[in-house]
Amino acid sequence: MICGCGLASNQLDIRHQFKSPLREAGILQQSAVIVCSDVNMLPAACCTLLSVKRNLSSATVEFLLLGIDLKPNEIAEVGNFARLHGMAIKVLPYNTPDTALQARGRWSGATLARLYMDLHIPDHVERLLYLDADVLAVAPVDDLFAMDLQDKALAAIDDYVMAFPEKAGARQRKIGMREGGRYFNAGVLLFDWSACRSRGLFARTREIFEERSHLFENNDQDALNVTFDGDWLVLDPRWNTQTGLLPFVGRPAIIHFTGRKKPWQATVPWVHRRMAKRYAEDLANTPWASFCRQPSMTGRIAGFLSHLGKRIGGLARLARTRAYFSNS
Repeated sequence: MICGCGLASNQLDIRHQFKSPLREAGILQQSAVIVCSDVNMLPAACCTLLSVKRNLSSATVEFLLLGIDLKPNEIAEVGNFARLHGMAIKVLPYNTPDTALQARGRWSGATLARLYMDLHIPDHVERLLYLDADVLAVAPVDDLFAMDLQDKALAAIDDYVMAFPEKAGARQRKIGMREGGRYFNAGVLLFDWSACRSRGLFARTREIFEERSHLFENNDQDALNVTFDGDWLVLDPRWNTQTGLLPFVGRPAIIHFTGRKKPWQATVPWVHRRMAKRYAEDLANTPWASFCRQPSMTGRIAGFLSHLGKRIGGLARLARTRAYFSNS
């Protein structure tokens, strides 16, 4: 189901060249961006896709939304949002299977939907950029669709935990990864989707999750790290600037609002206060306008004091994060 405005004939061709064996053979790759969302995160997910559209200057890319258990009226709202912003969003209906209801901790079962993307993404897609729904592109992202993946099926960014080797090592040992490897954050993932599809990598990830879910505190992120252990391309942190990395990344291209507090909430973290306005503006003329909760003046002051306290109280943590990500 495609939601959005009509496209000119030249826009219907979503092929995009980039450096790869396929390009050398004269074949153009077809690229897409996908976000997975249930109704609770639907406004944020649509803002994520819109932010990518605004930061693509030359690439013609298809925008996909894996709609988790969405009702017809909720899918219609995606279409209304897309038309308002002059874009097209293709909704891929997804009904949560029983095997995807095993998420633990603060994650809902909906977080596991991306492990089933291969069953829903159109066959013509060859390069895929996956984004979490709490992500915004803030600078041009064309380079991601032109990047040489060096024969890897995945490119990603180190997770924040990698700045703390003892914690990273404990997590890797627990979930069955090799010693001394790297652990990526799964909020921004760039796939050679043709390779993923031909090698059955997502089917394998589902098997891993079913076998070891009791070990995975980070759910599908852990499972994906086991699947791609040692076999992924490390990208610059600017392509997935997690909240804890913001002080050390000079030119973020994609900001990832990790943590429980998000920019659209009344308890918006001080470091993300400018992003709150962006969500409010993009959702202003939609039925989702109330999704954004503006903090009171008291809340703003409390947020600043909390931010200041964390900076002062976490100087050692900040120093370790700076040391790792400044050299990665």
